[in-house]
Amino acid sequence: MPTYDWSFMSHRSGESIESLVATLLRLEYSDARQVNPSQGDGGIDIIRETPDGVIVWQVKGFTTALSSSQFRQVKSSWVRFNEEHVGAERPPVLEYHLVTPWTPTEERLGEFRDMVGEAGFNCVWDGDAYLSGLGDRHPATMHRFTYGDGALEQFVNQKAMIASSPVERADSISMMSAIETRQDALNELRDQLDDNYRIEHGTLTVSGEGPPMPPGLSDPAIFHRMEYLGDGRWKYQSVVPRSADATSVDPVSWDVTFLEEAGSEGAAAIQEWADWGTPFQNVRGRVRMIGGPLPDPADDIDERESRLSFAEVKRADPPPLYLRCLTAAGDTRFRFRLIPRIRTTGAKTGWMKLVTETPEGIIRFDIRIKGEEGMQVNAEIGQLHGKDPESVLAEARVLLQVAEGDVFSVEINQTAPLFKSHGTVLPTALEGTVVPMADALSSLQSRTSAELRMPDMASITDSQFGLLLRYASIYGGTAHVWRWREISIYAPTDVSEIPAFIEQIGELLGGKYIPVYVEEPVFKLGEDSYKIDHPLVTTRHSVRLVEGQDLDAVQPGEQIRLGPGADEKVTTAMVVDWTPGTSVF
Repeated sequence: MPTYDWSFMSHRSGESIESLVATLLRLEYSDARQVNPSQGDGGIDIIRETPDGVIVWQVKGFTTALSSSQFRQVKSSWVRFNEEHVGAERPPVLEYHLVTPWTPTEERLGEFRDMVGEAGFNCVWDGDAYLSGLGDRHPATMHRFTYGDGALEQFVNQKAMIASSPVERADSISMMSAIETRQDALNELRDQLDDNYRIEHGTLTVSGEGPPMPPGLSDPAIFHRMEYLGDGRWKYQSVVPRSADATSVDPVSWDVTFLEEAGSEGAAAIQEWADWGTPFQNVRGRVRMIGGPLPDPADDIDERESRLSFAEVKRADPPPLYLRCLTAAGDTRFRFRLIPRIRTTGAKTGWMKLVTETPEGIIRFDIRIKGEEGMQVNAEIGQLHGKDPESVLAEARVLLQVAEGDVFSVEINQTAPLFKSHGTVLPTALEGTVVPMADALSSLQSRTSAELRMPDMASITDSQFGLLLRYASIYGGTAHVWRWREISIYAPTDVSEIPAFIEQIGELLGGKYIPVYVEEPVFKLGEDSYKIDHPLVTTRHSVRLVEGQDLDAVQPGEQIRLGPGADEKVTTAMVVDWTPGTSVF
């Protein structure tokens, strides 16, 4: 005796058995996708791609013994399956399933085995027992199919009565546990509302003004509704597809009315989205969801003004793109693989925005393609923070080969170029800042045990940049000679040490020895700190006592001012023949 009367259910529901079985399979396997064949053999295909191979279910809505005509449909579907999925150049097939509510007789099973006998993979005919098991694991879907929304409402109300009964604390359970148990019942209830989508919900507390940050690319939800509760707390509802093709089976769209005034930043962001698909955040508007589980005619929430945000979604990786630089004569200067970062399409225009980077991220290309109207390419310095200076330098020197009149071509592998750009100008900062910075850090790497990395280029000051170049020059073998005006030293506070101090200062002024300052340089580029192990020595060529001071009358703790003598120069140079890990003096 079958668990379900499939024939009766099919007539009462008005929906096809194939749709029900396809829904059950997609609920069972979230990575399965549904295909409605264009050929006239009927049914629905469910395809699941696994690491070991492809699994295919061909669903037929036959609820009674198959006629000859119906079995010919089965054979036709088997032929189509082989044409579409079996072959040396296709992914291997792991399993094939013919699925019908009717359980086949031994005679039909024999014919099925004859039909699939030469297949090199497992072939199964799943009947009533298999589908009944699926139905038992998804009762809300079975209720919805069998009796329609009215019965589902009754089914939901029964669970709601349990979920809404008062929370009571017992001796064996804490109030928190009792609340959690009740919340689990409500979550189960919410999970029964739709076959294609689930509704995630909860509250979030954020610091500062505004809603929580938009979700990242890994977030599977297609819609987030957030409502402010006060005190930094937000209630959210998120619509998450249950399967890979849920949005195809039950499409969701939005009727959006924007409320931003012309000329405002919000209006400009909306126009950028309409033209190029650039996601925007927190613009004023009203939105009504069409399709999916959230719309409710009795709910006026869609009539309220909201803050709308579109987030970038993760897309399948595009085929490899390459940037080729061609001379005016058509010769190739260089060819780079481009790293795609952003790929969007205008919501109204269909224009494409493609943001890519060179392998080391030195140059970021913003490519705007207007179809037959042509394209525009803008180049800017990319984010180099933390990158290896030697790799940056090597790529930068290749890019500096670009000459006026060169043409940039973007292509896939060895195919004809997708598009070409004439007159693209590289940023002047490439030659003026990036190359000297990377060159200097690369040359200093051998002078320290620390791993030197590129700084945040936008945060570097001119004085920091100049100091880096000076250190690179000194360690390159060119001593830095500069001039000084005055320094101060202080006499000891212990009166007994004054005579020895006066004697030392006298010897210094008499030229018996010169002051030497030894350092292991520490400097900053932006907010990043750098340390060089190889020591530097700074020497003043001559010293005199500033006029108006009596060395013989020095008091404890008194300031002694010294200035340059006949030679006011100072020399800073690296220590020669230094062994790492040893001190200089």
